Amino acid sequence: MFFFFTVRPHLTGCISPSMETFHCRWSVGSFQNLSEPRDLRLFYFNRLPLTTSETNWSECPLYSTERPDECFFNENHTTIWTSYNVQLRSRDQSVLYDEISFSVPDIVQPDPPTGLNWKLMNVSLTSTHFDIMLNWKPPKSADVETGWIALQYDVQYREVGSDHWEMSNLVKSTYRSLFGLQTNVNHEVRVRCKMLGGKNFGDFSDSVFVHIPSKVSRFPVMALLIFGALSLVAILLLVIISQQEKLMFLLLPPVPGPKIQGIDPYLLKASFHVL
Repeated sequence: MFFFFTVRPHLTGCISPSMETFHCRWSVGSFQNLSEPRDLRLFYFNRLPLTTSETNWSECPLYSTERPDECFFNENHTTIWTSYNVQLRSRDQSVLYDEISFSVPDIVQPDPPTGLNWKLMNVSLTSTHFDIMLNWKPPKSADVETGWIALQYDVQYREVGSDHWEMSNLVKSTYRSLFGLQTNVNHEVRVRCKMLGGKNFGDFSDSVFVHIPSKVSRFPVMALLIFGALSLVAILLLVIISQQEKLMFLLLPPVPGPKIQGIDPYLLKASFHVL
């Protein structure tokens, strides 16, 4: 036995990339016969401060020409620090399918950062780990230069093929360093952002891939070790040559003459010649 659950048309959410504009989208649910433009219509009103009237409902200022389930609010229809009420109605407005309310700062979800890149800072002496510096640019839609919106960035990285992403502390700058990455391993790095003090992150940027082979630093280290060993041998040889007489004296001391009292060594020597 199969059970079919009816899903009514509903609003899927409203998103603002920069607190300057926003868009709202909806789904027809199980009502596939409502997929044509204007089968579902969106109405809204903006509750201004100290105003409680709900009589000034207006229809979507600009329905999308690219998709039938989106309404766009440009700068002239976007105000912050006020409350919006949005309703999804039938074509003849006789049926109210869904309703939500929000203020624009609560729905900010920035576009992805752009231009993510990296550069190598250093490799460990053992050539097993390395450090990099990441940098990127804010989303083009976010006016961060004038301070209209401030962003925080979330950098994540993982080994390619792993399901686990490593996360670091949020930063306000458009750069950060990653330490202790393993050589000979492919790393994937991505970044996303959210409004400072906001709740919702935007989508991730395109990933960059980082791979540093261990041989990058092995040759300098080995060369340094070999040079040091040769230098030590050379110094030891110089010491041996310069101190040869002293070393011979220490290694082969002279044989002392006889010390028996009353014996003349010269007479003893002459007697041996006579014999």
